[in-house]
Amino acid sequence: MSAGRKLGSLESVPLFADLSPDELGSIEAACAWRHFKEGEDIVAYLDESDDVYFVVSGKARVVIYAASGKVVGFRDLLPGDMFGEYAAVDQSPRSASIEAQTACQVAVMPSKAFRALLRDQPAVCLALIRHLTKQLRSLTHRVYEFSTLAVNNRIQAELLRLAREAGSSDEIETTTAIISPAPTHTEIAARISSHREAVSRELSRLTREGLIERRGRSLNIKDVP
Repeated sequence: MSAGRKLGSLESVPLFADLSPDELGSIEAACAWRHFKEGEDIVAYLDESDDVYFVVSGKARVVIYAASGKVVGFRDLLPGDMFGEYAAVDQSPRSASIEAQTACQVAVMPSKAFRALLRDQPAVCLALIRHLTKQLRSLTHRVYEFSTLAVNNRIQAELLRLAREAGSSDEIETTTAIISPAPTHTEIAARISSHREAVSRELSRLTREGLIERRGRSLNIKDVP
């Protein structure tokens, strides 16, 4: 990790969508700007720091490593995403680790400044409530899937989730989604609490049935509905 000059902006952060350019500039000035190399830990599970991070460039991942070494993956973080807000709000240790998947630049806001922002800017506070509600809904869906679906169905659910995040592609047809770059079999397994072999078998079956197609590092979901 290294400190660095400000190379990006927080304009893409949904939390700040309703703020004026001057207000956004004040927030950017209150942040420290950090650079992380691919593979570096940005924050560690159970760490007691409570700063809030905003991804400016690059890609990071939310994970927890079990004592056995098994990786539990939660979600990827892209430019505009934030993390660390839980610790800033409740002053508890970090609930997961954040790892840089590529070279990343992040803006780091001290928790005290973040809480002051929530007090002073009702629009930001409401946006945070919406963000946390979205996270809770996603967690509810995942608990339901883990509790009720077989492994192959959990794989299908994860592919559909990635397809929704990727959006549709008008280049092929409106019901098609292209996941690019597609996660590896190991990464999908970490997200659904399974193993790579099960993911490989199911993706091979879906390919044979013509429902998905691998194109280089992309995965084409040929009929999302």
